[in-house]
Order: sequence, then structure tokens, then C-alpha cells
Amino acid sequence: MMMKRFFILMLVLGITSAANAVLIDVDGQIAGAVDIEETAFVTVISEDASSWLGYILVEAGSPGALSDITTLDAAGDLAAFSPYSDPDGTGYELTVSMSPGGEPVIAAGPQFTMTFSGALLGETSTISLFVDPEFTIPAASVAVTVVPEPATILLLGFGGLFLRRRKQ
Repeated sequence: MMMKRFFILMLVLGITSAANAVLIDVDGQIAGAVDIEETAFVTVISEDASSWLGYILVEAGSPGALSDITTLDAAGDLAAFSPYSDPDGTGYELTVSMSPGGEPVIAAGPQFTMTFSGALLGETSTISLFVDPEFTIPAASVAVTVVPEPATILLLGFGGLFLRRRKQ
């Protein structure tokens, strides 16, 4: 009896996750914390060739913003985006729709790209993608941490060595 309940629970969870098969890719890295250098490129990827409606947001209280959004061919001809803002955060409402004739003009793969910028060194921002209208469960979420570019780290290191030599 217990095994049967477990199997039903796993089946329900599997169906739920399949319905929300959309991911956020930040500079080629999916999920988890992502270190960036001032600007990151965000891609919304669908694993399904089906219609969906969602919201990609920089969550409230997080530094930075999304801009320069582009619709890619995989999203089909009827894909659209519009600016979105509410207490949960700011970003875009994303729509991917099949043609009126019902032909699947949508392909699995990258469907939207955009730029994340505006966060300062050491700040962490959370970008979430919601595909349910209640904003209760994000389909994908990633924490973006801004780190210095390698040239800045080298200059700081050389400066530290120079200060150390002068004291001796």
C-alpha cells in the first residue's frame, strides 16, 4: 500500500515538472549560482514544442535588470513579450503560442534571449521564471553573483604586491 502511494506521488510530481519544462540559462550555465562579470546573457529554453505563458523576473529587492529581449526562431511566429512589473519583481511576460491552424510552429530549444545588467560588484540577484499564474512555484530560478573581471583581479593583485614591497 505504501509503495503504491509513493508511485502515485512520483507520477504526479513527474507530470507537474513536465508541464513546466522551461529553464533559464545564464551565460551557458543552468540553475544554481552563476558568477558574472558586469553583464550576463540570459536565455529561456523550453524542452517542449508546446505553447506556454510565463514571467521572467528579477525578483523584488534584487539589484539589476533585464533588457534587450529578443524572440528566437524556436518560439514560433506568434511568440511575444511585454514589460512586466509588480511587487514580485520586474521583467517580462513571455508568450509562446501555436498558429491558429494548430500546426506546431514551436520547436524545443532556446526561445528568448535578454541581457542582465546593473548589479554592482559583490551583489547577488535572483532571476526566476514562473509559468503558473499564481507565482507560487518558479519553473526555474538562478542566483547571479557579480564578480570582478580577471583584469581587475590582476591589477588588485599587482597593487598588493607593490604595496608589500614598499613596506620592506
